[in-house]
Amino acid sequence: MSARSVFCSSIVLLAAVFAQAASAELEVLAEFDERPGNPAVGADGTIYVSMHPFDAPDIKVVRIDEEGGATPYPDEEIARSFAAVIGIAATRDGVLWVLDMGSPEQSPKLFGWNTRTNRLETVYYIPREASVANSFFQDLAIDQTRKRAFIADMSRSDLVGESLPAIVVVDLETGAIRRRLEGHPLLQAKGEQRAEGKPMSFTGPDGVAQPLQLGLNPIGIDELDRYVYFSTIASGPVYRVAAETLGDPKLSDEEIADAIEEFGQKPTSDGIAVAGETVYITDVDGSAILALTADGLTTVSDDPRLIWPDAIAIDGQGALVATVNQLNRTPPFNGGESGAEPPFLLVRIKP
Repeated sequence: MSARSVFCSSIVLLAAVFAQAASAELEVLAEFDERPGNPAVGADGTIYVSMHPFDAPDIKVVRIDEEGGATPYPDEEIARSFAAVIGIAATRDGVLWVLDMGSPEQSPKLFGWNTRTNRLETVYYIPREASVANSFFQDLAIDQTRKRAFIADMSRSDLVGESLPAIVVVDLETGAIRRRLEGHPLLQAKGEQRAEGKPMSFTGPDGVAQPLQLGLNPIGIDELDRYVYFSTIASGPVYRVAAETLGDPKLSDEEIADAIEEFGQKPTSDGIAVAGETVYITDVDGSAILALTADGLTTVSDDPRLIWPDAIAIDGQGALVATVNQLNRTPPFNGGESGAEPPFLLVRIKP
């Protein structure tokens, strides 16, 4: 065998070894019959998961035990009382924040539960003036340094109506709530929305399919509360803005928009999490989880089980905890038919 052949064979062998190692990095922490929404990891390592509204679950938030079991959280009565939940976040002070999207009967609210004292910390109801008719409050980031919450209102709760996305800022000290950048071009979808290599569409009750173009969705903040990162579901830019600027009530929308910078480009995605200046992204088109830095995109994991990785949280050891819920295979996104194959997953990946 020639030296060139030996070299090429070695490269193929190394590639195979690395591919196996990448697959081995994904650990299944829990399996669900109903779709999970977003994960959150508490300061003590406890994992909490919202249950996705698409399945109309009775229990909206659960706590995951070491064996992968799910228990209603904070208790069964409260976990049932929420109208609909996707966005949750756990902060360093032991508070679990639950973003209840509301319903025609219930006002949307930001609910804070102290996991250390096991008592209600606070509730902020989102007023009508901070909403639009088709608001879709679905993700959030907490700035603990300045005591502010940033809520991504994608709007288009009907998925095809008027697109008026905005970032809702909640002052966690005063309770003041402001709607910022409503309908701004930076919050609107620019690229195509794809999943598993196919263009996505929404099929309504009338059986008519329409292309999906969903705006502001994933939002995150780094662990030092320096920058808020955000993007749309559709492929396109990831932006960032100083948390101090975004939350400043004295600045106009124009001044905030001027301070926003593009951080990089990404494919169709549903969730992000930030560590330092690395933005971890759920790639629902390529069924993968990616890392975006100033140098561009790299693949963290492309395990074949990552069918619509929905959202990411980062634990105390730097591992990624993600939900996988096959959202693109639900009837509204799959020509009116269900193509999902449970179980749905909660996974951990060590970059």
